[in-house]
Amino acid sequence: MAADGIHYEIFVKRHRKAGWSLAEAREDREEAIALAEKLLTTLPTGSVRVSKERYDDGSRTFRSSTVFEKGAEKFEQEKEKAGDASLPCLTPDDLSNPAARDTIHRTLAQWLERQQASPMELLHRPDLVEMLETGGTELQHAIQKVAVASARDGEANVHAYTRQLQDLIGRALTRIYQDGRNKKLPNFPAGRSFASTVEEICAKPNIYRLRAAIADRLSEERSYRDKVKCLIGFTDDLPADPELREIALTETDTFLSEILAFDSGIAGLVGDVSDLGGEVQRLADIYCGKPDAEDLCDAPAAARQLAGMIKSLSATRTAVARRLLAQLRKPRRMKPDCVASEVKLARALAQQLVLAQGPELPVDSLQDAFSQRSARLLTPETIADYLEDAEDANTEIARLLALEENIVGEQNKKKLAGYIRAALGAHRTESWFTRGPGNALDRLARLARHQARALKGHYPDEDLADLSRAFDKLGRKLLEASNLLDQVANSDRPVLDRVTSLLKLAATGVLPLGECVAEAQARAVKLLRSEAGLSEARADGERTKLGEIETLMKSLAA
Repeated sequence: MAADGIHYEIFVKRHRKAGWSLAEAREDREEAIALAEKLLTTLPTGSVRVSKERYDDGSRTFRSSTVFEKGAEKFEQEKEKAGDASLPCLTPDDLSNPAARDTIHRTLAQWLERQQASPMELLHRPDLVEMLETGGTELQHAIQKVAVASARDGEANVHAYTRQLQDLIGRALTRIYQDGRNKKLPNFPAGRSFASTVEEICAKPNIYRLRAAIADRLSEERSYRDKVKCLIGFTDDLPADPELREIALTETDTFLSEILAFDSGIAGLVGDVSDLGGEVQRLADIYCGKPDAEDLCDAPAAARQLAGMIKSLSATRTAVARRLLAQLRKPRRMKPDCVASEVKLARALAQQLVLAQGPELPVDSLQDAFSQRSARLLTPETIADYLEDAEDANTEIARLLALEENIVGEQNKKKLAGYIRAALGAHRTESWFTRGPGNALDRLARLARHQARALKGHYPDEDLADLSRAFDKLGRKLLEASNLLDQVANSDRPVLDRVTSLLKLAATGVLPLGECVAEAQARAVKLLRSEAGLSEARADGERTKLGEIETLMKSLAA
């Protein structure tokens, strides 16, 4: 604490309706103000405030006074907190709970990764504790982070939580040091059987000593990769007794899941990959329990071993699922050199993971992750890469339509519909369909097939209608340019034959739905009602033609 019991707390308010929240605490006044100025640059509609906190020995409370305030507008100062600090962890044993270990991971992640250690190891290895306590300011910074976060939602101020945390951690460190000096922590050298170690320690169940033994064994491994390999090896050497076997497997699962929560821990498991897509595919194969998957052939042996037993390690499977979702949400491309390959991979992953979804990988989380991944595919740069080598406008339209099956999320579908409409309205597209290669009938049929594929897609209703009209509009331009309907309607063939041809164009998917079909049908009806048409219809021997016309009309009506 600063001299005379003074320190400075920096508060931020993100907008008018938001509440003040404590961002940091500093002992130096100028440093606190400089930090507040820096935070304000990230809050265009917010404000910052620096509060001077002086400890009053008489009342044993902190007295607050504002020394700096700046922002879009003046905000009301929050009331001083004078309640009691209350942490969920009360004893050193509580620090081994999942929530506490997760906090240790978040606040000491960089330090732990430098040591290639896990929170559970830190709680059971005197050498790691000593390194943390004497190696710098990491421990104090971690305490401060937790205290600030607790004070934000709690009834007490930062210093009340800091004192409680320091007391709790002090008791935990004292226990670890004393147990180490008094030889109460078991040794577990390399080469010793894991099963016999568990049986010896748990003859009278003592989870603390078993965890200490596992931590001691892991201290001999220098990297997360080696520790993962060691822990997976434990699963081949479990006690025969069912109860002890369950204890051993649970603790192995706990240590393994903690290591896989680190970037380098996952990297040690999946091995070297050429891109993000390679990592995601290997993680998916591990999560789904597919040790013989093609993408795991070149992965470390530990990855294949873990895939074979992942369903019996719930915490580890959860860690793999979390990493999988996090990587899917990353802004990086999975296949940066080929959009088509990325689309194919995303579709395969979606099919694979939806079938394997479970408590560790909920459907809504998967949908959210793939929705974010879909959004990455719809950036202008990615779409440009995707269409870059398309040989003509027809191929561009086909590729865009194919993308719909691999896109998740209503907004993403809406955005894709916008790209398709833009492509249909482009001069290049109009030129290809109205004056392109081959005969007009073939180009018209392709346009109708594109429209049919769009109508089968899961676009928002409004966009679906717009797309249908866009295809129909381009079809009308093609009909005008080719005079196709005029050629059929004005040919020298019998009237009923011309009527049948027009109806076939309308009813068999050659013409886009909409005005194109309506015009062909209207011309057919006009011909049929003409004097020549009625004359042919009354003639003997035309029943077959009339029956076919009736069938086509019913088809159009349906």
